[in-house]
Formats: sequence, structure tokens, C-alpha cells
Amino acid sequence: MEVQESVKITLAILILLSRLGDIGSTYLASPNLELESNSVIRRLRWPFAVLTILVFIIPWWDVGSGIVIMVASFLVAASNSSKLWLIRAMGETEYRALLVRMAASARLVPSLIFSLMPALFMSILGATVMYLYPSETTDPGYHVGLGVVGYALVVAWYGPLTFLRYRKAGLTQQAQMSRQ
Repeated sequence: MEVQESVKITLAILILLSRLGDIGSTYLASPNLELESNSVIRRLRWPFAVLTILVFIIPWWDVGSGIVIMVASFLVAASNSSKLWLIRAMGETEYRALLVRMAASARLVPSLIFSLMPALFMSILGATVMYLYPSETTDPGYHVGLGVVGYALVVAWYGPLTFLRYRKAGLTQQAQMSRQ
């Protein structure tokens, strides 16, 4: 798809804004990264998270990929932001402790299913947009749908993994308390 330079610049600005939204909302929710689902970010910390801002240059390489990254990043920022009021009121450590306690007491199979449900609905939405805009080369809507599907895959991966990580921590705490 032939794209004007002004579209690439606009997309680069939107990607930058979406990455700043993701990183900023993550920082507001979890400055110590106790709540971060992405194990790479948890391991490499804030310098790597800030480095991801550089993806704003992608529209000059491939506009479609830029749209996918922008959509997924805005969805992550929106998801992070939806929990900010509660996390900020409780504090990062107390909020994580609540999640750990609840994951330890939750039933495993239904909880895993529930953690996959948002990904299912997001992927249906993304696939529908891709169906309505089927041309990868002429329909920017195709890449918007692909971004939603990409976000759904992230949710499908990290949702259950995060639940299992919290559950393991909670069950470990329960076992330690029962030995005392």
C-alpha cells in the first residue's frame, strides 16, 4: 500500500503516544514492576521498557506493522489504566497481595477459562474487522483488526500465566503458614 509521508509521521506520533501510554500506565500501576505480566520487562526492568518507545520508527519500514503495534499498545494502555484507581488506592504491594490470596483460593480450571475469555472476545472482534477489511495491501482496517488479534494473543498468553504465577505464590504462602 502506497502511503504518504504525512500518514507515516502521524502513525509514528500515535505509536509514540501509545507506547508512552503503556509505559506510563504501567509505571503508575507498578513502579516496582510487581504487577507486570511480561516476564521480559520484569527481568530487564525500566530501561528496556523505555527502549520499546523506539518502535515509533516502524511506519517507515512497514505501515501495516506500525498500525498493529499502535492498536495493541493503545489496548494495553487502556487495560492498565482501567485498574489504576484501585491499584493507587491500595498500593502496588497490597494489590499484588490481594491477587495472590485470591488466586490461591480460586478454583484452577474455571479461573483459567475466565482468564482466557477476554482474549476470545477480542480475537472475535479483531477477526471480524479483518473479515470486513480483507485486503492486507489496500485496507488499513485489516491491520487494525490484526492489532486487536495481536492484543488478544498477548492476553491469552499472559492472562493465564499471570494467574498461575499469583496462584503459585499464594499456595506457597499458605504452605509456609501451615508449617509454622
